[in-house]
This record gives sequence, C-alpha cells and structure tokens, in this order.
Amino acid sequence: MTSPRAALSFAELLDAVAESQTAVEATLEGVTDDQAREPSLLPGWSRGHVITHLARNADALHRFAVGVITGEAAPEMYPGGPAARAAAIEEGAGRPAELLVADFRFAGRRVIESLSRITEDRYETPVNWRRQVPARQVPVLRWRELEIHHVDLGLDRTAAEWPETFVEHTLESELPALAAEHPDVTVPELPRTELLAWLIGRPTREGLPPVPAWPF
Repeated sequence: MTSPRAALSFAELLDAVAESQTAVEATLEGVTDDQAREPSLLPGWSRGHVITHLARNADALHRFAVGVITGEAAPEMYPGGPAARAAAIEEGAGRPAELLVADFRFAGRRVIESLSRITEDRYETPVNWRRQVPARQVPVLRWRELEIHHVDLGLDRTAAEWPETFVEHTLESELPALAAEHPDVTVPELPRTELLAWLIGRPTREGLPPVPAWPF
C-alpha cells in the first residue's frame, strides 16, 4: 500500500490546502463580533487571536514562497522573531469580525497562489521555518495550520471531521518524530483521528499519557 505522504504530490498538497482554506472560510462566514471575541479552544486566545494567527502564518509562508521563487530567502518566519509575532496577533485579535475574516481570506488565498508558482526545480530550496525544511514541505505546514486551528476555533468543526488523508499524512511523519525525540513516551492505542488529536496536544478523552511540547 502506498503511504499517504508518498502519494501526495506538491500539486495535490496545494489542492488539500485550498480545500481546507475554503472550509475555514465557510465556518467564518457570518461570524459576529461577539463570537470573534469569545474564547477559542486555545488557552488565553479568543477566536480573533486564532483567525489573526492564521492570517499572519499565511503571510509568513507567502514570504517563504516568494523567497524560493526569487532566490532571495526570507531570513526568518516572522520578522522581529517570536515577540513581534505575538504582538501582531495581539494587535489584530480585537478587530471587527468582518475585518478579521477579510484578512484571513486575503492572506490565505494569496499564499496558495504564491506556492503554486514554485516550480519543481525549486522544491528542495531550504526555507527557515523552526528548522530548515525544503520548499516542497511548505504546503504541508499551511495544511496543518488550517486543519488544526479550524478545530481550535470552537465553532462548527471537530477533530472527528479531519480528512482521513490529513490524519494519515500527519501521523506518518510525526509519530516517528515523536519516537525519535521522546522515546520514553507511550503511544496510546486509539482510533487514528483520536491518536492525532492526542499527538498534537488536543486529547479527546481523559487519562491519556502526557505529550511533551510539540510544534502545533
């Protein structure tokens, strides 16, 4: 059986990102100012924080894509580092819902368009994510942000609705990474979707082994 990760081409990953973008847009359609200010499922963040984060993440990955295309690599994901990233999210979180959604829509669609302009000969170009990764992985980074934070909004999406391809694609790379970095962690026997939710720190039931800090 061909693994989901091996089976997905760059173009197919972009299609998956576009589908996830459309799904989040549908969830946010008609969201009110009050809903935007309500707590998300992420501690300390309102829904406005999550939406703003998704927009700024799209901007960062867009800069990566432009750097790959032009040959002028972006030196870091967020200019100014983590402090500037946090400040931008905090500053944008309280905007009216209409502006939050418009920002997300523009930034999310723009990064898909810029990624689509990366040609095959540039797929191995390194980009400066948390660690250096090849450009062919950038759509995966965006796909994960969209699918995971769609659930974090606490609106109409749950982990049970993650696409099977997304679940398998993510588990295939991240379970071995967890085993390599934290071999003492016991991986529980769970349905695949629940296993992914546990792995990224969003457990769906109590009594599961703790997961160390993980980049999600």
